[in-house]
Amino acid sequence: MNIQDIEAFVAVAETGSVSRAAARLNLTQPATTRRIQSFEAAVGDGLLFDRTVKPAVLTALGNHVLERCRRVLTAVAELEACTANAADPTGELKIGVAHGLGEMVLTTPLEALRVHYARIRLQISSNWSTGLIEEVRSGAIDCAIGLLTDDHSIPAGLQRIALGAEQIVVVSASRRPTKGNGSPWRLRDLAEEDWFLNPTGCGCRAALMRAFDRQQLPMRIAAEIFGEDLQLSLLSRSGGLSLVPRRLFEHSQHREGRQILSVVDFNIAATVTLIRSTMPSRFDSAVDRLVIALRAKLG
Repeated sequence: MNIQDIEAFVAVAETGSVSRAAARLNLTQPATTRRIQSFEAAVGDGLLFDRTVKPAVLTALGNHVLERCRRVLTAVAELEACTANAADPTGELKIGVAHGLGEMVLTTPLEALRVHYARIRLQISSNWSTGLIEEVRSGAIDCAIGLLTDDHSIPAGLQRIALGAEQIVVVSASRRPTKGNGSPWRLRDLAEEDWFLNPTGCGCRAALMRAFDRQQLPMRIAAEIFGEDLQLSLLSRSGGLSLVPRRLFEHSQHREGRQILSVVDFNIAATVTLIRSTMPSRFDSAVDRLVIALRAKLG
């Protein structure tokens, strides 16, 4: 029995399939299958997976073994993290970045990592925040920077580190920030407007739609457009609204002629958050530095 076989068993148990485990381990499916077979042979005659159902599920013995394998991997990770090489880790650090946060993350913060950790290769991917949480949980990526609202839940075994608050604002190209008498807008005032929003999967879009639904108001989506900056560019002076992080709006080249509306009955409390596993990793020092760089950027 070796560590690689244990890692393969845990990956299959946690992801639910050999194919997803192979992707997590950067192996082929046959190689992953061989490691599982080797591990099962080392364990003995007891069945770890019930393969009479599809997909296969862990048996009672399999769950018992899984918990102990996790302890083994945690101990190994802690050992790696406390060695001399932890100060200068090497390998591929996989970081996920939420859509809309790319410019914030991919500039100064990641450059700080490249300067201080020359032996690390950065692999950056993007997804909606909900998808990033699942990718960290499954081990597909090492950490993620997401835009989290109260609707996002963090599974056990993951840690969330708040980096800074982010206000999500309603932007218009035709309306004033407030009504003519100075009072704020309400959602019912915006029910006849066309909305330019991110496709399904965006948490802020989902929160907006729920707000309209709660008041039983109609909502007209004129276009599903990926990327808030492109949405801002398409807002016409004849009408139209978009939902944008304030930080992005304030730095957008399309800010001219657009106004942030004061909407009294719609507010999203969002936080730029780093999600990581609670299990020690050889990349802990690099991720810690990324946290510092991101907080400085947001500050």
